[in-house]
Amino acid sequence: MDQGLNWELTRALNGLAGHFAVADALAAIVANDLIFIVLATVALWWFLPSSNDTGKRAALAAFVAVVFGQVVNLLIGHSLFVPRPFVAHQVYLLINAANDSSFPSDHATAAFSVAATALLWRMPGRRLLLLGAVLIALARVYVGAHYPADVVASAGLGTLWAILVYRLDGWLRHVYDFPIGLYSLAVGLVRRVYTG
Repeated sequence: MDQGLNWELTRALNGLAGHFAVADALAAIVANDLIFIVLATVALWWFLPSSNDTGKRAALAAFVAVVFGQVVNLLIGHSLFVPRPFVAHQVYLLINAANDSSFPSDHATAAFSVAATALLWRMPGRRLLLLGAVLIALARVYVGAHYPADVVASAGLGTLWAILVYRLDGWLRHVYDFPIGLYSLAVGLVRRVYTG
């Protein structure tokens, strides 16, 4: 996608901002805060399903995918700096956004890392997480923080990280055994203390 079309799509979506206060407020919440709910969902996986370690392994896989995604995003952003739309153009900026590289979007990368992990591991709420990731990506453009190419590429990066971590599960299973074992030990000790 060339910058011309990228900017035109940004202008079209961001051009909707500033006309409806409720839509703007919702977009700002989705763009800034929905990611925290998405990430909190990963913590809930640790406890679901309680009969086996699938939820715990999925939570650890999502954690690994998100962390690697953010580290690689930082490296990409430093090597390939793209000014944000509110820096390079006149847009209707609805949120406080960092003046770092627009490409790639950390929010979209993290959201799609979690959503793709949920889909691959067949976790409860996976379709809602995918919807949340799409809404976050769209909202980041709507509020003037990113270009469409930023969030589309980030969706691909997040999905790629989730797939890579999923494919490495056989090897990572041994890595996951340590925190899962520590958790089981701690739960066992707490049960022993409280049941006497």
